[in-house]
Amino acid sequence: MRASQPTIAGSGVCESHSMPDDACKLLRRALESDDVSTVEGLVREHPETLNPTTGLPPLSAARSLPMAERLLSLGADVKIVGQWWASGFETRKVDKTVAKFLVERGAGLTAHAAAGLGLVERLAEMLDADTLLIDSKGGDGCTPLHFSRNAEVARLLLARGARIDARDEDHDSTPAQWLIGDVPEVTRLLLQRGATADIFMAAALGDQALAETLIAANRGCLGFRIGKGHEFPPIGYKGRGGTIYQWTLAFNSYPHQIALAKGHQALFAYLFENSDTTTQFLVSCVLARRSEAESVLAFNPSLVASLPSEDLELLARYCWETNLNYDAVKLMLDVGFPVAHPETSHGYTPLHNAAWAGHSRLVDLLLRHGHPVDILDPCYKATPLGFALHDCLVEKRHPEAEFARVIGSLLDAGSPWNALCYPTGNASLDEIFKAKLHFRPEGAALLGDESQVFLLLAQDSSPETLARALAGAAKGGHASLCQRIIAAGARVNDAVDHDQNTALKYALESGSAETIALLERHAA
Repeated sequence: MRASQPTIAGSGVCESHSMPDDACKLLRRALESDDVSTVEGLVREHPETLNPTTGLPPLSAARSLPMAERLLSLGADVKIVGQWWASGFETRKVDKTVAKFLVERGAGLTAHAAAGLGLVERLAEMLDADTLLIDSKGGDGCTPLHFSRNAEVARLLLARGARIDARDEDHDSTPAQWLIGDVPEVTRLLLQRGATADIFMAAALGDQALAETLIAANRGCLGFRIGKGHEFPPIGYKGRGGTIYQWTLAFNSYPHQIALAKGHQALFAYLFENSDTTTQFLVSCVLARRSEAESVLAFNPSLVASLPSEDLELLARYCWETNLNYDAVKLMLDVGFPVAHPETSHGYTPLHNAAWAGHSRLVDLLLRHGHPVDILDPCYKATPLGFALHDCLVEKRHPEAEFARVIGSLLDAGSPWNALCYPTGNASLDEIFKAKLHFRPEGAALLGDESQVFLLLAQDSSPETLARALAGAAKGGHASLCQRIIAAGARVNDAVDHDQNTALKYALESGSAETIALLERHAA
């Protein structure tokens, strides 16, 4: 669900992270617009972008033969392309003409890549040479059929004996489920050939007759939700990736939502009218249909109190980046959903998720409803403030977000934070943190404000507070202040953070030889 995070000690990242080179982003844009001259200029200025060790090779993203030819002339390695697309992933996004050209120029080809690239003749030749390829495992343990670019590829694979309901090893999903997003016409073909159907396929295809058949067989399918339960499980279920529908359709969504998103209004109405009361209520909540939700509650006032945890988690799910919906969250809060109920996959609270996304209005809404700011998530042991800092400074998944406002709101609400993390390297964040430094002994010490430091220490002179004040003075390079704090009883060798760093580590950051020497003498 989320990229890897470093440990965040209760409040925030304790390192400054520089912005990665923007050259890769500029190159991607130039490739998308097929701007050969701009691509050439970027590659000459940043040659390391031409043959990356990870991620999408620029050669695979070429939109035309002239672009592909120019990249090759600049030194693009066609072998890297073959390695990148071998799994089958993302192959339907590669221009077919470019793909054929690259294969002719020596790019390696697997059955999975050939299926995704739509290279039917080459795929047929490969199957002629080795019949076992029909069931070979590519990315996520998928078969070639999972990556079919079009109906022609799918027909070939089926004719050669492909298992129509083969399931991959990570998402336990069929080819029809993998293909419903990009190439629904292939899913329709697979259904015609006997693939197992489900209510989400019917919703995405707008097939009311199929929906009626599925509902007649199992009325409970109307309550299925992508990312809920064992039928269409979430990320992390049994240590695996959860249903592929999270990517090919939508995260945390009911079939009703899928029908609506695909423009099948009549099917949505049919699904809604035939759903039970609880499903109607929950669908109304996630779609922010206030009048419908309140109407259901008027006749069922105890409904929210009776909801199981896996339904109450919708509040947190709709604060997450895949489903961010202020109006839906506000409605759920207004009708009584518990404000801090975590989602079940990772244990993140609504505030963790909203802070991660840098959604200031959502953060403020949750805080107004009393969401605690000091809850640590079970995985990274971080507060919502820590999540906001990590996304803003490290992951940078939401460049449009208002992280300064989010962090200001969390601090004003009393969030724990580590003044030793200042400065972060982000000017807007540092402006907010600097205004708060004088209220913490380590913050005042970092700034070198001796009178404020000892005013605060007079209120709390515990060993922990003294050690942190010493670390602040050390980070600021204030040797004389360090000496006074040591004289007040600070122990130089006491750890001050989750990484067990002492004041000496912070002195080393300052570069102050005098401060370092002082602490080394006392540490000995």
